[in-house]
Amino acid sequence: MRRCQRLSALAALIGCLLLGAGSAALAATDHAGHAGHTELPAAAYSARSIYQVESTWTTATEQSLRLGDLQGKVQVLAMVYTTCESACPISVSLMQLIEAALPPELRPDVGFVLVTFDPARDTPSVLSAYSARMQLDPLSWGLLSGAPDDVLELATLLGITYKRDESGGFIHSNVLTVLNKAGEIVHRHEGLQQDMVSTLETIRRAVQQ
Repeated sequence: MRRCQRLSALAALIGCLLLGAGSAALAATDHAGHAGHTELPAAAYSARSIYQVESTWTTATEQSLRLGDLQGKVQVLAMVYTTCESACPISVSLMQLIEAALPPELRPDVGFVLVTFDPARDTPSVLSAYSARMQLDPLSWGLLSGAPDDVLELATLLGITYKRDESGGFIHSNVLTVLNKAGEIVHRHEGLQQDMVSTLETIRRAVQQ
């Protein structure tokens, strides 16, 4: 019964995300009431917010986290796995380029999140080592692992597909997702192209809203 309820809620949320996708990048919403980054109950989020999901994640420092804990900052999110030697390092590098290109006055309001496709192997200690190897600033970057069902749920909400290949790795979409301060999808950078003009402009607008 609980799984059916979860699937129904996920279907409803996906419907809202699809309906709002065309206008989300231009929507201006006042989120001043979210100051302090205190997580709101699910009912308090907009119909398009992915922060409605109830999954719990584990950080590279072994802390529990709900997606709603990310609210209050614009978030740039990618799904990767640490043993990937092709697309994933490029995605992380693109996020680092975005971080470096941000004006100093915007950087405190922007976070970067990596969610692993491979929670069985990407334990908190592995994620921590990956963060150090990729020289990710722990004050700005969060690396998350979660239960397989939660990974699939998040990927579905973000429009990301993935499956295991014969080598034990993953074939997956390469998407950088920009979330506004309320957890609504306002931009998707698909592929591995380095043209970040529209992504940076979306982040600037989202920070200023």
